[in-house]
Amino acid sequence: MTSLLSLAEQADAADLSVFLQRAARLGCEHVRLVSSGRALVATVAVLTKQGLLDTDPTVLGVRVFELASDAPAVDTLVLIAGVQERLAREVHEFPLPVGQAGISWAGVTPPASNWVELGQVDSMQLVAVAEAGITEVAAANGLGLKIVDQVRRDTWGRTMFSVGNTDQVQVPAGAAFAAFGLGFIPEGEQLMLSSSGPWSRLTSSRGHVLSR
Repeated sequence: MTSLLSLAEQADAADLSVFLQRAARLGCEHVRLVSSGRALVATVAVLTKQGLLDTDPTVLGVRVFELASDAPAVDTLVLIAGVQERLAREVHEFPLPVGQAGISWAGVTPPASNWVELGQVDSMQLVAVAEAGITEVAAANGLGLKIVDQVRRDTWGRTMFSVGNTDQVQVPAGAAFAAFGLGFIPEGEQLMLSSSGPWSRLTSSRGHVLSR
C-alpha cells in the first residue's frame, strides 16, 4: 500500500525539499520518514558502516516537519530522488515512492530518551572542522576512487572531541560535516551537545546530528 505524505503547509514542503537537496549533495540516497502525532521525523545517513567489522562511525541527520492535522501515519524508507520529484510539483500532499528494504542503517535506532546535556559547542569550531575536512578530501580527488573513499572515511571518522571522564563518547568530525552540509549551523548560534549511552547529539534550532 502506498503511503501518503500530508504536510501541514506548502512552507513545510519547501523546507523538506531544501533538506533533501542538501542531503543528496552529501551523498545520501535514502530518507526515513516516521510520523509521531503531527510531527514528521526525517532521517538521512551522512556516514554509515560498510560492514559488520567496520569501525567507522554512523552519522545521522534528523529534521522535524509539521504534518496536517488529519495526516495518515507514516513509517517508511524511500529514495530521496523520488520525494524530490514529487516536491518539485509544489504540492504538500502526495503519495510517497515505494518503500525500500535492505538498507542497513535504517535499522539503527538512536535512543528516544535519557539524553544528558553536556554543554554548548561553538558553531565556528564546527564550521572550521567541516571546512578543513572538505579541503582534505578535495585534495585527494584524481587519485582513484578507492583512495578518495579511504581519505573520506579517515577524515570524517577522526575523533573531533571526546565526552566523559573515560572518553566513552567520541564525536567524529563527520558530525561537523553533517551539521555544516545540512545547514544545521545558524550563524552566531551555539549547538547543544548531548549524549545517551554511546550516542552523541548536536542540536540547533534547525535540526539534529546524531553519531555513534
